[in-house]
Amino acid sequence: MVLRKIALILNNSAERVQMQEIIAAAGCEPVAAADGTELLHCLADGCDAAFVDSDTIDLWDRSFICKLGTQAPDAPLVLVMRSGRIESYVAMLSCGAWDFVTRPIEHDAVMLVLHRIDDQKILLEQNRYLWSELEKQDGRPATATRDPRMIEIFRQVSKVARTDASVLILGERGTEKNAVARLIHGASARSARPFIHVDCTVHRDQLAAELAGKGAAELCTIAAGGTILLDEFLEIAPRLQAVLLRTVTNAPSVRFICSSSKDPYEEIEKGNFRSDLFFRLNSDQIFLPPLRERAGDIPLLAGALMDQFGVPRPSTGWDELADYDWPGNVSELEAAVRLAAFRTGDVPNAADALLPHGRTRRKTRRRFPGS
Repeated sequence: MVLRKIALILNNSAERVQMQEIIAAAGCEPVAAADGTELLHCLADGCDAAFVDSDTIDLWDRSFICKLGTQAPDAPLVLVMRSGRIESYVAMLSCGAWDFVTRPIEHDAVMLVLHRIDDQKILLEQNRYLWSELEKQDGRPATATRDPRMIEIFRQVSKVARTDASVLILGERGTEKNAVARLIHGASARSARPFIHVDCTVHRDQLAAELAGKGAAELCTIAAGGTILLDEFLEIAPRLQAVLLRTVTNAPSVRFICSSSKDPYEEIEKGNFRSDLFFRLNSDQIFLPPLRERAGDIPLLAGALMDQFGVPRPSTGWDELADYDWPGNVSELEAAVRLAAFRTGDVPNAADALLPHGRTRRKTRRRFPGS
């Protein structure tokens, strides 16, 4: 286990001793904190996670939970709660709390959570390395997440990178589909070979000139042993889809990654895209959730981007960021931080610094039903 120190706040002395024994049995050092201020110090001092009494959480507001997340984004917060009160803590979970265990405290339940945190820490370290390599390539800031779905996505990225399978990446615009494609290429055995980005939203005549005739074959020759990303591949005109199908079939040395903000099954049903080409490209599929469905990640991403662009971190207003819809997803958040970097003077409220005036957009439904 790579975990070293675990912070905890438990009001009941017997429970505190029991939790300390379980943590010690897992090979970690338990560190007791008396209140939220001490907890912040413990996390800043290197504690890998925190177990906090839900009765103590009741005394804190959402902004403090967000503050825990922004100041210690890699340290999961686990709630210790009564089994009959789980529903009342859904808001805390959406605000950034990572998981919970119920009373009475059970050895196996705590150990299971610790092992999950340990697995996440290993995966995040691998992910941080990959994103740092990506940042060197194109200057994009590293990502930050504590969302279980994103953690699973990075696990999937790690697995699929070790294969030569074609990959389909779906998600709304601004969800970093292209960055994930670069991650897959960078973590694969093809990383030393070319990564070629084909923007399928360009004028169709221009795209036709690139793909028709010898163009597609020449493209595959250049990319031999590497990866071709077909960005927004569902925009490819029907007459070019036959060319692409032949190209994909006759270019075994090239890996194809396709991304789209549309629903491919809907496009096939409308007759806009060939099903045989789709199934050839769809060996593996990754869906990136919109930012509004990762509310706990929004303060983390905003803080990481502010650090990246040299914007002083505001002291308040972090919880309001999670209430905004962010229709442009991560790209919109990044643009807001870039704009804040040009303003003069510190803005004490994160919402005032980053949110558009009016702030009328609220959370909406997912673009891809059932995904």
